[in-house]
Amino acid sequence: MPKHLVTALGLIVSLGVIALGVFLVALPLYFQAVGVDGQTATVANTNAIYQAQVDHLTAEEENLEQINAEVSGLRSQIPATAQLDDVFEVVGRAAEASGVSLTSVTAGEQVLFTTRTGVIDGDAAAVAPAPAPEPTPSATEGAADTTAGATTDAAAGGGIAAAAGRQQVDFVISASATDMAQATAFLDALRAGPRLLNSITATTTQSGEGTFDVQITALTFMDAEG
Repeated sequence: MPKHLVTALGLIVSLGVIALGVFLVALPLYFQAVGVDGQTATVANTNAIYQAQVDHLTAEEENLEQINAEVSGLRSQIPATAQLDDVFEVVGRAAEASGVSLTSVTAGEQVLFTTRTGVIDGDAAAVAPAPAPEPTPSATEGAADTTAGATTDAAAGGGIAAAAGRQQVDFVISASATDMAQATAFLDALRAGPRLLNSITATTTQSGEGTFDVQITALTFMDAEG
């Protein structure tokens, strides 16, 4: 066999061995390295997300006292239990601050909370004078008026739905004020809390020279679910 042919065959065999080594060893190692790089990038991104969450929690921990104070403030407005003494205390402080004389404070029964979807005039009402008396209707007319009134209350601005876990208590407050400004100051003090009084309605009647009788209804709430 000619010498140059042997050399060519040797070269071909050498190239084949090199190519086989590349496909069997080098390429798998390369693809493995690429996969490891991808996993490393994924882990780095995950660690960055975790670190951002840790930083956020650390910042929240620094504000923990403020958050707890805000939660306590909200809980003082709507506690987990009735704690009606808080309401009587709010009423007493409001009377003392405004100068009105309390006549009576009566708490109703604790009932299931109802959500009102419409605007209730009493929620934003100022002290309104009591309306003039109207002629007394007959029994038939009274029954019809009661039915019509119930239908109107259900349909006009006051869609009511029960909310499980929440309850409410209605309060009736009677007081005597020397003028309308004093009665208004009493209402403002009631709204100031800290116990939440909502759906406040008030009527006044002048009972004598410089004396006004104030009749107020309001709701307070409790939420056992927090």
